[in-house]
Amino acid sequence: MSQALVSVVIPFYKGEKYLEKTIDSILQQSYKNFELLIINDGSPGTLNNFFDKVTQKDKRILVLHKDNGGVACARQFGIENSTGDFIAFCDQDDLWLPEKLSKQMLLFNNSNVGLVYCGAIEDHISEGRQVELPFFDTYRGNIYTALINKNEIVSCTAVARKSLLLEVEAFDKDIDLMGVDDWLAWLKMSLVCEVDFVEEYLAIHVFHENNYSSNEAKMYKAELVCLAKIRPFVERYSKSEGIDYQQVEKNIHLRYAEAFIYNGQFSLGSNALSCAANCVKSTKIRCKSLLFKVTPDYFLQLAQNFKRKFQ
Repeated sequence: MSQALVSVVIPFYKGEKYLEKTIDSILQQSYKNFELLIINDGSPGTLNNFFDKVTQKDKRILVLHKDNGGVACARQFGIENSTGDFIAFCDQDDLWLPEKLSKQMLLFNNSNVGLVYCGAIEDHISEGRQVELPFFDTYRGNIYTALINKNEIVSCTAVARKSLLLEVEAFDKDIDLMGVDDWLAWLKMSLVCEVDFVEEYLAIHVFHENNYSSNEAKMYKAELVCLAKIRPFVERYSKSEGIDYQQVEKNIHLRYAEAFIYNGQFSLGSNALSCAANCVKSTKIRCKSLLFKVTPDYFLQLAQNFKRKFQ
């Protein structure tokens, strides 16, 4: 198993500034039996010279071209055009530490395991700070119940069995899922296999100001779409798990309501609170929603500034 071929899939779109550093981190892997697929997702401009330079780095690098369809579409394209039995995912600006694949591939000796991830360090470039994300034991084994409440699997840390990715058609091309398409993929995978993780920080997840995941309004919509899309798969695999999906949806609304209000987007926060109240018929949440709706933004901002001053 330790010598199985791994196909590393990197979606590419306007990533000339970052890609070479990402590739260099992958080429430094102690695990040598891999192919590196750069999926050019219709990136504009003349890039022949750039891609020629990239492919000259190593014979294991291959650039595949397709029309623009989004990250999920590029990932699925990479899976379908790969030759490895395992697929590892990395974004065009994220980085791997040298032992990542070596340590993850060992866990696939358990035939029940279909998805393995590891710890990731968040590198917030514009803020000049790094954050080590915590590990959760509930995200080992049969993790669907934990995963439906919050995605803790960073895409650049994931390695999966190709056969299972194809079985569940892991990456949905719906553009409304952009930003959480990986969450839906891991949810699907968790319905058909066990998940394991390496309790080490073996990847660096880079955040820029233009990261899609920084757009909270679109991410909010995408999470709700994801929740709706996973339900048919749960029924298909007869995995009810006793989950209260209304409660799960309520928690999504409340989480984004808090984020919107913190950022001074009080109208969006009020709407999210109203949706949360509808999920569980909560008078308390509805009253809070109305408070933010009828109070002028000026006074809400004053109150928020006052609160932060004394925190």
